[in-house]
Amino acid sequence: MHEGPEFRHLIAFVAVAEECNFGKAAQRLHITQPALSSQIKQLEDWLGTSLFRRVPYGAELTETGRNFLLFARRILHMRQHALKAASRKHSEGDWPLRLGYSPFVDHRLVQEAIVGYQELVPDGQIDSLSDCTAKLLEMMSDGRLDASIVTLPIPSGRLFEHHICEDRVALCMRGDDPFASAAEVPKEAIAKHLRILFSRDSHPDLYDQVLRKFAKAGIALHPTVSYSAPGEIQFLIKTVRCFGLVRECTSLDPDLISRPIPGVDLRYRTALISHLDQQRPVFPMLAYRMAQKCAAERKMATRKLPHSVHSSQDHLPFEEAG
Repeated sequence: MHEGPEFRHLIAFVAVAEECNFGKAAQRLHITQPALSSQIKQLEDWLGTSLFRRVPYGAELTETGRNFLLFARRILHMRQHALKAASRKHSEGDWPLRLGYSPFVDHRLVQEAIVGYQELVPDGQIDSLSDCTAKLLEMMSDGRLDASIVTLPIPSGRLFEHHICEDRVALCMRGDDPFASAAEVPKEAIAKHLRILFSRDSHPDLYDQVLRKFAKAGIALHPTVSYSAPGEIQFLIKTVRCFGLVRECTSLDPDLISRPIPGVDLRYRTALISHLDQQRPVFPMLAYRMAQKCAAERKMATRKLPHSVHSSQDHLPFEEAG
């Protein structure tokens, strides 16, 4: 099933919108009219709405089509800008693109960014590395990285944030925990048993935000067990036999479950960050591509899985920490 528009769909859409005629647009693009109609149909299926209506002289945009035309032209303009930029000779500091990413972000989003960059800038090179958010911010500050994929928040005023996705955070515990079957986990139980949290050194701003969110809800957290890699948290919850925090979209071990956090609306936001004074046209395009990847994954999983916060099978396969 088609999961999102490609550049060819946007090019086809803009051509029909400008020509107001499928036949003329097909001639302009040097493709057959059935092929053009098929591309428009795929785009409309993805959007879930009609972009054109048939009229005596050809085709005209619907209201949704007129709104989408602005978006499509902007994306194609940025793509052209990126290709032109890549075709010029650059100083040593401009290329390759040096991309960092936190080990806590979903690695499929990182792969989507790498593939997208290679598509947009065929002759460009991308160098990537993984490290904790604090270290990535340090490398962004001293110029060793051009952009990074991280979980927010980050210190304000230093970097530009291209939003990718947002995940609600839930409690995670063993399925045989006494509170696993409770209608609602009491706040005093959360304060006592929520002992596992990612290392503060890896992301101080997010760590402090988590504690503030719980404190505002009247829950004083005192974590005693920390982890520095996303794969550790589920192991620790099982072995230490206490609570931890996971994104609601996390794929859980069969022995674990997740529960809502009463009175706490905590969300982890993933973003592509870049220097304020070095905004390349390719950055918002990569962020958009990652956002669409995330949305498509969730849409597909929602169709396949029953809705229940008590079953580990309800979660989408994204990483579990900040």
